Amino acid sequence: MLVGLAVPKLRHYRNKIKLIIVCILISSLVSYSYRPEMSSKDPAIAAQTTVPLLLNSGEVQSKEAEISIVLWFENGYVPHGTWGTLPTPDWIWNYKEQTKTSSKKVAVTLSGHRKIDKNEESSLYKWYTTMERKLAKTGGVIYIDERVDQAMDISSYLSKTNALPAQWALIGNMLSIAAYQKHFMTSVLAGQDRINIQLLSRGKNTEGHTVLAIPALLKEF
Repeated sequence: MLVGLAVPKLRHYRNKIKLIIVCILISSLVSYSYRPEMSSKDPAIAAQTTVPLLLNSGEVQSKEAEISIVLWFENGYVPHGTWGTLPTPDWIWNYKEQTKTSSKKVAVTLSGHRKIDKNEESSLYKWYTTMERKLAKTGGVIYIDERVDQAMDISSYLSKTNALPAQWALIGNMLSIAAYQKHFMTSVLAGQDRINIQLLSRGKNTEGHTVLAIPALLKEF
């Protein structure tokens, strides 16, 4: 009986220790995110060097990642040139219309999905930093979802990118942190917090899965 009671109690203490560790990491990230940065005249270059995607972050060993991109146009207008400005040379956009019952307005999405390597990821990110600013002027929003088959140290990534944590959750072996990074123009409200980066990692050591979502996760993880 004593042994049977000790097991759930030990699990309870382990979970409390995990929560304490996460709280310490969050506190460290908050203070570390205010470190001074090298200035750059070009915002796109500054963003590219300070907020890399997963493969070029130095935090994963994966050689390729699954990338999904959604361009959302709430007013239904797709700016001229959007179709021809591709994240990668062989990228294919899928067009979809969605009618809002409340206003009867038609929203439009362009979406695509494929696997990429580090070089393709670098080119894609240059595309993103340029397109994000162009589409922001017309009300368009870009959503990026990148996934690798490896668990990752989220706290190290956020520290490296000067992202300020806003929300976090620890569920079993999965850690989720939503943060704000000043180099991104696009952001969304999560409750009362403004975020533009969401990271989830599940697994043990490097065995598992990680997803990076900008500005927020649209699909289940």
